[in-house]
Amino acid sequence: MGLGAHFFIGKMILYKDPFGIVPIIEPVVVGMGYNFWGIECQTGVNSAKVCVYIDHNNGISLDDCSRVSEQLSAVLDVEDPIRVPYNLEISSPGINRPLFNNEHLKSSVGRKVKIKTLWPINERRNFSGMLLEIGDQDIKIKVADGEVYDIAINAIKSAKLNEDITFNGKDLK
Repeated sequence: MGLGAHFFIGKMILYKDPFGIVPIIEPVVVGMGYNFWGIECQTGVNSAKVCVYIDHNNGISLDDCSRVSEQLSAVLDVEDPIRVPYNLEISSPGINRPLFNNEHLKSSVGRKVKIKTLWPINERRNFSGMLLEIGDQDIKIKVADGEVYDIAINAIKSAKLNEDITFNGKDLK
C-alpha cells in the first residue's frame, strides 16, 4: 500500500483511491441498498479526508448518511487500510454532482457540465458548457461562445454537472 494516488481511467473512472478502499466500501454501501457514486480523497502527510458519495432513487437523507457512516467506520476500523488519522464524510452527490465514470457522463449528455483537464487543450483547461457526445476515447462539449471542443477522456481531471439553480426566480449560482 502506498499513499500515492491511484487514478482509474480505463473505462473512465475519475476518482482517486490512494488507500485502495473502493473494494472494501462499495460492497458495504450497495449491501445497505444504496448506489455507490464515487469517492474523493485528500491526503496529507499526517491526515486524510475521505468523502464517499452515495445515491438512491428516493434521494439521500441525513439519516442515510449517518447509517452508512456508522457501517463504513466500523468496516474501516477492522480492515485498517488508512494509516493516517482521517475524517470520513458521507454525502449525496447533489444536484451539481461529480461525474466519475462513463455511465455518469452518458447520463449527462445534453446537460451543462464543468470539465477540468490535466493539460491544456487549445490553451485552456476549464470547460463549461453543454455535453454533446460521449465516445470511446473522447467527449464533445459546446461552450458558451458556441465553440465545440473534443476532449480526450484520459485528459479529464474532473467532471461535474453544472445545472442552473433558481429559487424564487433568483439564480443561485
